[in-house]
Amino acid sequence: MATSSRIAQYDHFIPLGIERLIDALADSGLDEEQRETALILRRLLGEEFRQRLDRLRECYLPFNPDRELLLDDGQPTADADSVMDDIDRLLRQGNYQPLNREQITEALERSSPYGLVIEIDLDRYRRVTLYYRGKSSEQVTVRDWRYLYLKKRTVSLLRYSRLCLVLQYRDCAERPGIHIKLFKDILRADLEMLFPDCRLRMKPFDKIKLALTGGGGTAGGLMATLGKISAAVSPWTIAVALGGFAALLWRQISKVFVQRTRYAATLARNLYFHNLDNNAGALAYLNELALDEEIKELLMSWALLQIHGPMSLERLDDACEAWFAERYGIGIDFDIEDAAHKLQQQGLLQQDGEILSARPAAEVLPILKQRWNRIIDPRSGD
Repeated sequence: MATSSRIAQYDHFIPLGIERLIDALADSGLDEEQRETALILRRLLGEEFRQRLDRLRECYLPFNPDRELLLDDGQPTADADSVMDDIDRLLRQGNYQPLNREQITEALERSSPYGLVIEIDLDRYRRVTLYYRGKSSEQVTVRDWRYLYLKKRTVSLLRYSRLCLVLQYRDCAERPGIHIKLFKDILRADLEMLFPDCRLRMKPFDKIKLALTGGGGTAGGLMATLGKISAAVSPWTIAVALGGFAALLWRQISKVFVQRTRYAATLARNLYFHNLDNNAGALAYLNELALDEEIKELLMSWALLQIHGPMSLERLDDACEAWFAERYGIGIDFDIEDAAHKLQQQGLLQQDGEILSARPAAEVLPILKQRWNRIIDPRSGD
């Protein structure tokens, strides 16, 4: 049984809501004009991401396994690789980190703490990507093979806070489309449970148990049946003895099916409580997450430049991480290069050599308001 996670590692993810972040930055020194600038930036980026989600949904529609809408035969569609590249880009913007093929293979070779032995064939898929966000150490109690699975021991396993699986089958006629699956709180040893078409096998402990109980019972029943047949004086006695042995044999065989059913129930139960979203719904979830991360990174770096003044890229990175750690007691790995790039795109950054500074709110606020007015009423820019 798994216990609570010990130490969480958030990587680039900022575990804080946008409203709470803006309030915290205001408490640290942002004035009212700077706060208004932050709120308008949030609205502008929100509209930008909404439009991007509309485009991505349109491109993904032909590959959506849950599609209900009709497709226009004359309408050009994006190819599968470009759609999967867009999904990968969205995951990275949401501060998900990729697992390479070697890491996936290594994880699949580990035994599950739930006692499941699962096999999958990665060659069935044309393209597979696995991304995670956030990880922690978790204590899990497992049976020890060194004691014939009769004793248990506690091991420390890696747990992923969020996981996204994106795959496409080689045989598109069998399983068409691009499948997107979002999960939460998945142990690294359980990654194989996330894949479709996985094959369940009996674990060694259950094989030994069934061999001892089932084999012994069947052998005893066979000997008793032979004894009854040899002593029988009528055909009815022989028929009853054979019927009893057949029932015993069926009962032993049914134990194997019962055990496999328990395996399948354990697999379904675990996936039920760990599944977050699928396919088109997962796209909307990831787009919202990417939007939040973009806004939080941009606002943190811009606000701390406003509060502390010009500084180098490295010092700004340290300032963002130190501010968050001091206020919330949580260490994050702030993605400063991405944040600086976003500031540059939004016209909020000034650079003098290696020194960065934020453009004053009084200077950028009218420009941002004008951009927002053009979104609300496109004719206002004429």
